[in-house]
Amino acid sequence: MYGPGATYSQKAYAYVTRANGDGRELLVFRERADPDAGIQVPKGGIDDGEAPCRAVRRELREEAGLEHDRPVYHVASDRYRRDDGKRVARHFFHFPVEESRDGWDHEVTGGGEDDGLVYELSWSPLPLSSGLAAGMDAYVPLVE
Repeated sequence: MYGPGATYSQKAYAYVTRANGDGRELLVFRERADPDAGIQVPKGGIDDGEAPCRAVRRELREEAGLEHDRPVYHVASDRYRRDDGKRVARHFFHFPVEESRDGWDHEVTGGGEDDGLVYELSWSPLPLSSGLAAGMDAYVPLVE
């Protein structure tokens, strides 16, 4: 489908969940300046030589302000073609957390293309009632 010479950008995705009285919730965000970008999960590029499990921890810190020192669980990896034609090798990880905040705003750090943007983070009950942007919800059923 993608051909032998196809190149892929590498991205790591964080499925952060917490337990509530009725089940589990997934951490999601909207970009304050561009709500049309849709509901997303923390994610981002993997630097050259960086392990995906390290990249996802860094992205979680940069995009949500969360430090996570517990084990992280690899959920799945795939190759995905975005609507704009860009090819992405995606690596999904699960972070079960105990987070008391129901929502918060976070200014993205790290110097990347989204540096300085403000993400409005909140929890969405699982199973999700609507999909996430760009197929980010592909493996959410595996963490429900």
